Amino acid sequence: MAAMWLVVLLGIGGWQLSLSSRARRLAAANALELIAARAAADAGVETGLASLTDTLHASEGNPSRLTAAGILDPWLSFGERRIDTLRISAERATIMFYDPAARVQLNHASVDDLRRFLIALPMDASDADRLAQHILDWRDTDDQPRSRGAERADYLRSGARLLPSNAGFGDLDELRSVDGMTAQLFARVAPHLTLLGVGQINVNVAPAAVLYSLPGFGDEAVAAVIRMRQQHRMVHSRDEIARELSRSAAEALSIAAPE
Repeated sequence: MAAMWLVVLLGIGGWQLSLSSRARRLAAANALELIAARAAADAGVETGLASLTDTLHASEGNPSRLTAAGILDPWLSFGERRIDTLRISAERATIMFYDPAARVQLNHASVDDLRRFLIALPMDASDADRLAQHILDWRDTDDQPRSRGAERADYLRSGARLLPSNAGFGDLDELRSVDGMTAQLFARVAPHLTLLGVGQINVNVAPAAVLYSLPGFGDEAVAAVIRMRQQHRMVHSRDEIARELSRSAAEALSIAAPE
């Protein structure tokens, strides 16, 4: 009987040792993966900074290749860049750079800004108005819904998994939970949105859909800005755009967006 209990105890001890060894192996593997992931991320940042530096130096070293606008702003042609070929061990780093001033700042845009932007995607005007109000209700500090908006009570009634934060968006993925936002629509709007910057849009780099979010920017004003870019002319003021417009379009721009 004593020998039997000894065998049982040895078996239990071996089982515990096996579990302990497995836990240590998993911990070591996780630590190695974390080190590799951090190294890939750090290397990605350094690779991105080197890419930015090369862009600037290339502009400075060969000014004959620059347009007049490029001489004033060497970053003007930078736009958006993606680096996704960097690998360290089994880890892969994906780095993307973009100019926040070329996107709509989701936490600073007004309901009118968002409405104009959504319509320009394009999106039905009524749906755009409703979604814009839902976005503003999500991020404002009260629980009083706008006329076509939705607040916490509405989300509770619908059984939503995530409720409005009554604060600014913490990340863009949070926008997926706003009532009326579908996966397909999110894929269309996300490339034009940012949570960085102060909300000021640089008309020299922003795409057409973002330009439409600006007050007073109708078809004629947007077309004028795009045309000036094609002519390598940098926009410095609203008046420069207004001079390219008809009288009515210029007056609309002046009223909506005074200097």
